[in-house]
Amino acid sequence: MSPNSILLVDDEQDIVAIFRKSLQNQGFDAYGFTDPILALEHFKANHPNYGLVISDIRMPQMNGIELARRIREIKPEVKLLLMTAFELSDFDSDLLDSLKANEFLRKPISPAELANRVAVYLRVASHQA
Repeated sequence: MSPNSILLVDDEQDIVAIFRKSLQNQGFDAYGFTDPILALEHFKANHPNYGLVISDIRMPQMNGIELARRIREIKPEVKLLLMTAFELSDFDSDLLDSLKANEFLRKPISPAELANRVAVYLRVASHQA
């Protein structure tokens, strides 16, 4: 794992596979999970290596908002991108603000656009290191 690894979490296997492969093809070190609970356990064990977390908001077992909150407790400085196919107005704005997400991405998003957004945050992170 590199110090700017990416954790990708979405309950849809196809989305995880496509985005992970696309990010890896762009030279990023990406790890994908369809189970947010397993993703959180993995993050706890490997958090020094992660520079960015990308998570869907609506997932079973644990939603992306709870996942983001727990990730922030472990590593507050990690970059956080949240994705949703729903309107952000469907979510509590105070809760969303409290997560301090770096960006909210609207699904569907192309793998190329996701890679572009990732590059912005990981370049910023690498210049701050």
